[in-house]
Amino acid sequence: STFFNLKHSPEKCTYNKAPTQLSLLFLFLLHLPLLPTISTLTVSNPFSLRVFHMPLHTTPQCFNKGDAVEVLKTNPFTIWLPATVLRSTPCKKTRNGQIYVEFQTHYCEESSGSRREYVNAGDVRPAPPPELHRYFKVGDNVEVFYKEKGWRKGKVDGILENSMYFVLLDGVEEEIVKVEQWGLRVYRVWDDGSWLPPLEFQQIPQKNIPEVELKSRGVKLRIMCSRSWKETFSEGMSVEVKRDKEGCYGSWHTAAIIESVGYDKFLVEYQKLKTVNGSQFLKEEVDASCIRPCPPEVQSFHQFEHLDRVDAWLNDGWWEGHIKVVLGGLKYIVCLTTTEEELVFEHSMLRPRQEWVKEKWFTAREFDKTRSSSDMTLKSKELKIRIKCSGRTSKPKFSKGMRVEVRSDEEGYQGSWYTAVIVDSIGEHKFLVEYLTLRTEDESEPLKEKADVSDIRPCPPVIQRIDRFKMLEEVDAWYNEGWWVGLICKILDGLKYMVYFWTTNEELVFDHFTLRPHQEWIDGKWVIAFMKKSKLQVKSKLNLKRQNGGVASHTNFCVGAKVEVRSDEEGYQGSWYPATIVRPLGNGKYLLQYQTLETDDETDLLTEEVDALFIRPSPLVIQQADQFRPLDEVDAWHDGGWWAGQVCKVLIGSNYTVYFRTANEILEFQHSDLRPRQNWLDGEWIAAKRALV
Repeated sequence: STFFNLKHSPEKCTYNKAPTQLSLLFLFLLHLPLLPTISTLTVSNPFSLRVFHMPLHTTPQCFNKGDAVEVLKTNPFTIWLPATVLRSTPCKKTRNGQIYVEFQTHYCEESSGSRREYVNAGDVRPAPPPELHRYFKVGDNVEVFYKEKGWRKGKVDGILENSMYFVLLDGVEEEIVKVEQWGLRVYRVWDDGSWLPPLEFQQIPQKNIPEVELKSRGVKLRIMCSRSWKETFSEGMSVEVKRDKEGCYGSWHTAAIIESVGYDKFLVEYQKLKTVNGSQFLKEEVDASCIRPCPPEVQSFHQFEHLDRVDAWLNDGWWEGHIKVVLGGLKYIVCLTTTEEELVFEHSMLRPRQEWVKEKWFTAREFDKTRSSSDMTLKSKELKIRIKCSGRTSKPKFSKGMRVEVRSDEEGYQGSWYTAVIVDSIGEHKFLVEYLTLRTEDESEPLKEKADVSDIRPCPPVIQRIDRFKMLEEVDAWYNEGWWVGLICKILDGLKYMVYFWTTNEELVFDHFTLRPHQEWIDGKWVIAFMKKSKLQVKSKLNLKRQNGGVASHTNFCVGAKVEVRSDEEGYQGSWYPATIVRPLGNGKYLLQYQTLETDDETDLLTEEVDALFIRPSPLVIQQADQFRPLDEVDAWHDGGWWAGQVCKVLIGSNYTVYFRTANEILEFQHSDLRPRQNWLDGEWIAAKRALV
């Protein structure tokens, strides 16, 4: 009744035991001196012994079109190259067990296009999800994003300043590379459908893991008995499944558990989705991480309000989104999170968003009558007032030891956010914080300082952005140990982007892994800052009179010069848009490329011919550390350009209301989105005078 299955290779040795006779486990230990050098022996339930010495080969499995994967290459060294599956493969063997992929960082020599080829299924593994804010210590086994091509195994050899590391790479020849933190990740192997060591969201709390350590001949034996997914989801259970297929990515669909397929996969049958021919309900294997119980029904006796997070019923599934506009007749315009589409839904087709966290349901927001809206319209003396959501925070409760982000408004650092931990409360509106990435001048200890509650927010939720960022998408960029908000102004090869920072008028190149989608903390919840696409098409020939702030016709600009272009088009009067001179055209005209306006097809930045009368040099960067005062003349960053306005009121939390004469509107802005007004007169910059009452 007992059987043995012993596989011996330079990389993996496995022994499986069917009955539960512990004596046979120790019989196997007697054979260990015959095996290669052993580092760790792990025994889990069901009983299985694995001895790891080198990376494991991946087990061939099914991949679908569009899946992000990594492909193993061994010449001249072992490296995993990022790729995308171009053709779905059934579970049975096809084309000698090969998969057709397109490499993301490997290009054809004869052309500039990405390389496509068939690869062995055994050399393909899923791309592990990114792990942000991961720090490493000397001796850690890691993988390095080597020469922007792929991931190589190594070991941390030294820790440097500014989140830099020395890593000793594995290989025949000794090689040490200097790597930034974003270019490192924990070394893991893909074995039988799971990562070893497990990802953080797969790990079981230690308090639930009884461990027995036996020492014999230098071998560590660990017997682990832990709760499996089978105990969470049982056969016949009604659940919701998150789909990641093309056309329905991120939507949740009702299904029933048919049976367990391995440790962390289940076969489910959808209750609304059908097969291609429509003859029966669709069945498919789903990873346990994409399954959750059906949320409880939440009764809402009031209308949804602006920016409420909801689920919308569309195409037989629930799609995450937020209320963009409240219409009459219990109807709403909803902006869908994954597709960024804006669609109209009736109240009955929406439900309040709930999150499944640690086996409990949490509502995204409490519904009550006293809740105030964060976007309102006030009418007084025919003056249109519109409040712009710009990171204005409610007053969250911060406790000792809580991880937060702290905003800096110091000159040169305005608008940047730094991760910190609450050390203690100082009075009613201040806290003592300790930064996780900033240190004292002598580098002896982490920096501690007092911070106002208006400059503190919880850490935003991690959004795993697997697909590429889009043109003019608002992002946070990891730079100088903090997060800086900017706009994607150019998409480069090799998973790189050019990001424009309007606070400093700079363009810097960043890798995909150093960016995150920008989120705003508004009224006690996180709201994704969707792409702000200006539909303005600046005209090159405008019959305008010269005004203050313009540029004389004799002003000359050189190729590559950074400038600002004025628009007096109706609705955009007095706004200035950053651009770069491409070349002079003669007769006082220039060909320029905007940094925040794009072409109609949204594939590139807008390039056009503009008269010199509507061009001025980029003004000197002046970051005002002190608060602005009422009646101060300022420029406000809005819809991809700088708009001339006047401070009306100073609000709590470094926010202001600004009045725009040309549009007869009042908008609310945060301090980092304002700059002191300067006018370009007779070849020099003149500070605008403060308005007098």
